[in-house]
Amino acid sequence: MSQRFLVMGDNHGDTESLRRVLNDVEDHRLDFAVHVGDFTRAWRRNRELGVEHLRAVEPLLERIDDETRHGLAWVWGNQDYFGDLDYDLDVGTEIPDDDCVTVGGQRFTNAPALVEEDVVLVTHMETWSLVDHIDGKAHFCGNTHRGRQKGRRLNAAFLQVTDPETDTTTYGGYFVVEIDDGSFEVEVRSIGDLERTTCDRHGERGVQFHPASRECMYCEDEQVLMREMAASAFYGLTKDADVDAVSEVDLVAYAVDLWETPPDGFRQDFRQYVATLEDDRYAPLMHDDDGRVVVADESYAY
Repeated sequence: MSQRFLVMGDNHGDTESLRRVLNDVEDHRLDFAVHVGDFTRAWRRNRELGVEHLRAVEPLLERIDDETRHGLAWVWGNQDYFGDLDYDLDVGTEIPDDDCVTVGGQRFTNAPALVEEDVVLVTHMETWSLVDHIDGKAHFCGNTHRGRQKGRRLNAAFLQVTDPETDTTTYGGYFVVEIDDGSFEVEVRSIGDLERTTCDRHGERGVQFHPASRECMYCEDEQVLMREMAASAFYGLTKDADVDAVSEVDLVAYAVDLWETPPDGFRQDFRQYVATLEDDRYAPLMHDDDGRVVVADESYAY
């Protein structure tokens, strides 16, 4: 039996983007709506603004909840202080980070460790380690504003972002995902400037969704690729083994094997990245005192 999900996120306190979604999905057959977080733009600003944004978006979220058969399931984002605000959303179902919750017969969790074959994982952070290792029915995430589908994993890009330097607003889009007995079909629905693209060099890392003015996320910043490959390779080496450290040689070999055809120079570039992990402030990994590779103490988005 197929299921249709409306997947969205990162509206950052904006209400117009949610109205555009509502205008677009009215009278469509949708089973679930999923919001991957960042309802507000409170981060690095103030908590009072976060409360103001939550009060503004809640009525629109309630209408989206009503447009689906089983309602809205959601998680908090980093710009929402991960829910540590003086206001609780009273709409739909919050997906817990320490348990599974069942909505309309479908199980959801915000905890990667609790994922099983029939569970939909919803996280705000992209969680690089899982890119090539999705064990559940689907993984929906956000945060980076760089939409991408790889297998059963979808980063939902953004509904609205505001450039902090120019105060320019950009509207993105949302997605309709249909899941049915192994199939995973993704349709992008632009409410502004969001396009589906495939990079000639990095196409194996998935289909991307971003404004026409932006290039491939990896061509734009190769360190993003290096971080992702490092986290994914480390997870692959350790998830079923009783180890918490690996050698540089094994990490490089595993990362290369994640490609059918690695980009020219990837092995050499990745080997250099791993050797100099400490030079990357956002690296998911680091070296221990013995020179082996481990998860960084303050790992970002591992």
